[in-house]
Amino acid sequence: MQSVWFWRNWSKDYRLFWYCCIVLCVCSLGFLWYSYLKGPDNVIHWETMHQQKTIETVSHTFAAGSFEFAIPIESYLTFEFFRGSSLTPNTTASYLFLVGLVFSALILLTVITTLASRFWYFAGMGLFILFMVSLRLEVLRLFDVTGRVIPLCIMGLYTVVSFYFAFFRTSTPFIVRFLVFVLLSAILGTLIMLYAGVYYPFLHLAATGYSSGLLLSVVFILMVAHEIPASFVYLAGQGTATGKSLRHFSIISVVYLINLWLLYFNEAGITQWNFLYINVYLLFSISVLLGIWGFKNREVLYENIAPFYPFGSYFYLAMACIALFTTAHLLGNHNDPALKIIRDIIIFSHIGYGIIFLTYVFSNFIIMLAQNYPVHKILYQPNRMPYFTFRLAGFIATLAFVFYMDYKEYLYHSFSGFYNNLGDLYTKLEQPAIAEAYYLKGKTYGFQNNRSNYVLAGIEARKNNFEKALNHYELANGKRPTAFSLINQGNLYLVAGAPLTAVPLLRSALQKEASPYIQNNLGFAYTKVHKVDSALAMFELARKNNKTKQVAETNFLALIGQEYIPIRVDSTLHLLLPQPAAQSNAFVLASLQRQRVSIEMPVPESPLNLVEATRLNNYMVHALKELDSVFIEKIFQIASDSVNEPYSEALKSTLAHAYYHQGNVSKAMAILAELGYLSQSMQGEYNYILGLWALEQEAPQQAVTHFANAVTSDYKDARFYNAIALAEAGLQHEALLASGNLMEHGDSVVREIGRQLQKILTVPKSGLSSLTDLERYQFLRYRITSRDTVLFDQVLNQFSDPEYRALSLFEMSKRQVDVGRWSTAKKYLHLAGQLQSTDIRLQRQISDTQWLLQVAAEKYWLSGKTTVPVGKAERLLFEALNSQQQGDSVKARTYFHMLGTQNPFFEDGILAAALYFGNHPEHPLQAYNLLTDAIYVNKHSYRLLTAYAAEAERQGFDEYAAGARQRAYAIRQER
Repeated sequence: MQSVWFWRNWSKDYRLFWYCCIVLCVCSLGFLWYSYLKGPDNVIHWETMHQQKTIETVSHTFAAGSFEFAIPIESYLTFEFFRGSSLTPNTTASYLFLVGLVFSALILLTVITTLASRFWYFAGMGLFILFMVSLRLEVLRLFDVTGRVIPLCIMGLYTVVSFYFAFFRTSTPFIVRFLVFVLLSAILGTLIMLYAGVYYPFLHLAATGYSSGLLLSVVFILMVAHEIPASFVYLAGQGTATGKSLRHFSIISVVYLINLWLLYFNEAGITQWNFLYINVYLLFSISVLLGIWGFKNREVLYENIAPFYPFGSYFYLAMACIALFTTAHLLGNHNDPALKIIRDIIIFSHIGYGIIFLTYVFSNFIIMLAQNYPVHKILYQPNRMPYFTFRLAGFIATLAFVFYMDYKEYLYHSFSGFYNNLGDLYTKLEQPAIAEAYYLKGKTYGFQNNRSNYVLAGIEARKNNFEKALNHYELANGKRPTAFSLINQGNLYLVAGAPLTAVPLLRSALQKEASPYIQNNLGFAYTKVHKVDSALAMFELARKNNKTKQVAETNFLALIGQEYIPIRVDSTLHLLLPQPAAQSNAFVLASLQRQRVSIEMPVPESPLNLVEATRLNNYMVHALKELDSVFIEKIFQIASDSVNEPYSEALKSTLAHAYYHQGNVSKAMAILAELGYLSQSMQGEYNYILGLWALEQEAPQQAVTHFANAVTSDYKDARFYNAIALAEAGLQHEALLASGNLMEHGDSVVREIGRQLQKILTVPKSGLSSLTDLERYQFLRYRITSRDTVLFDQVLNQFSDPEYRALSLFEMSKRQVDVGRWSTAKKYLHLAGQLQSTDIRLQRQISDTQWLLQVAAEKYWLSGKTTVPVGKAERLLFEALNSQQQGDSVKARTYFHMLGTQNPFFEDGILAAALYFGNHPEHPLQAYNLLTDAIYVNKHSYRLLTAYAAEAERQGFDEYAAGARQRAYAIRQER
């Protein structure tokens, strides 16, 4: 055991420094494996991208005449896919590399000062000076001085101190020498930090230290290349069975070499077998650890230069740390062209030195192995083939691999790795043009290296240069692809709208890299081509990985919604993770399939992100008729906040629907009108909805204006609805032209409606007997005015269907109300009520209108027992009047304020509010302002204009009153 734990017999100070070196070596080894296990994630991360599909559902429906109208409202299905981010240089790895390189170099420098031979001292110092030159300290422009004066002074200082210890203070303890060099370096580092003429000076040093680090790493790899087969000699000598050492050593060595050859064939691309290969970095790590004892055992070969105890051991650990820190730095920055050199040299040297080492052992010790002697004790004391011959032959064998694989390629890859480092440096310096130039150089020297091409592809993609970006990604994926570069290449086609090309590309990527991120993106690509089964299969695979589970579940629900697949939404949602994107899609599914989901939706915090804003929008669509006014007002404030400007338009358009369902028609229409003014792309849709709302509020003149704007934007069925609105507004000539255009529509249903409107608008009064009941009803609705009571009565008697007769009587009564003919209105309404229609909605409308006529006749006062109306607006008026009569002024004022401001098309509510505030004013012009606001929106109301004229006259605004009366008279004549 003493030979294994050899340092236990060392003096305390040397043992302490040995422990420090071991700690540094272990840290470098941990740094290497941490960087390896993270892989490209060291410099690239996954970004979750969102693509939304607009799903149009129905807010509600209403009837205008014989036509049924559906008011659309938009939800958004969210698909999520992954994208590799822009490459961010791993500066932490660079700084750790620089620290490890400097400390290891100082250990080597200290060891050099202990060398007794002047030859070896000067040779060592020559190599150290070359190392200092390779750092190119002049690039730091220390004290803003250019040139090599300061770097020469620094090298001179280290050289003088080294010479002093080597020739004048030879008795100085090793640790003291080392601490002096550390102090000198700390002072230099402080000066660099404070007075360097460049930003990030230590990153400059990390970039320039690449060359020496790589070269020393290759040297060290060659040093330890035979340590594993050397350990086989030790293992074979541990057996007790006579004559078995040779057999054991031969078998294990042959198995080892076969595995190395298989690894080489795989790395060279000669074979592509599904085989568990030796990990190159594990091979190197084992060699490093075994090399500690191997280097001690070789002391007989170099003890004339420096003994292993302790300086030889320090030398070995310093070299190991340089190699490990350099490899870790390259792994930490995913510098794959430089890593190719490291990987290939490890493989080549282990094969080359391994084969020659077997020759060395068999040549010198085959008889001793056969006789089961402990050969490991004299392994480096050969009697036939000298150790130097083995080292030279091993080196030649390694070079043979290098030349066979084309030595220039490794030279070029070293340049490529260097230029990648410089590109990283200038990326950090925020000089993208220079960084791009260096990456281009890196791509030129390392033709198919992933690192340079990935960065360049991202740059070209951001410039929308599709072809150049695709070319770079193809090169990046040529030899050493990563999941990031594979996915980003597929994403180019997805974004370009070519999913049929993206699908095979991502399928091929999945064969190269079994990544759940690729599985999700492939599933997303399948949704684009409506391959439902394949997409579901990919999402299920991606769902098994915790890192992609949420995104896969979100896409699963989005696919269900896109393809209208029936499921129990609430039950399905309980099986998935409770996360916003999935809940957002669940709301859309529930709205589409008319189901309810039990998800609480608190008021979100501002600022919103895309997912939160979409979930909020979809929730409001889903629970449109259940939202309370407090929630709506809070969301409106959030949507109006400037920090949420990207989501403001979509949220406000949905909020407009919410206000409309709350009965606040004024605010709903004001919001959509403002959005229509601000948004060119959505102007047609907003005017389309405003036109439908105006039709529902029985304001066809306004509907005509909105639909005309929608027609200008060529939105959807705006031309069809515009023709109906023109007929509803009594603009027969315009309606005739519009219906004629419908005859050329591609939809046969629309053509039939156009033909029907043409017939109704052109049929002579003498030809009414030939019409159907539906056509007679439409004739009465679109061709006669409130004054044509004689003709109305004649046509009414021709109906065979009592439902059409009741509906026509009700609508005639409404026309009479609109122009103030109360007695005629009551007569027709009474006749409509007597017919007892089977249409429940019509029955309620008749009942509510009778109630309105009653309270209007009594100057908006409840007398005796009265029925409670059914309609939302009528019930609000009832509550207001009831509160007024019960003396609850607070409630009455609140209700009348709502009646006066929320819906200018509910004329009885406006008139009742004007009457109330005229009698209970907070200020003298309150009733007048209320009526002014109402007629500003509802410009074609005879009743509101008449009331406004009276109030204006009462306030002394005689000119306004006269103008209002003229407009009211003109409207009455038209109707």
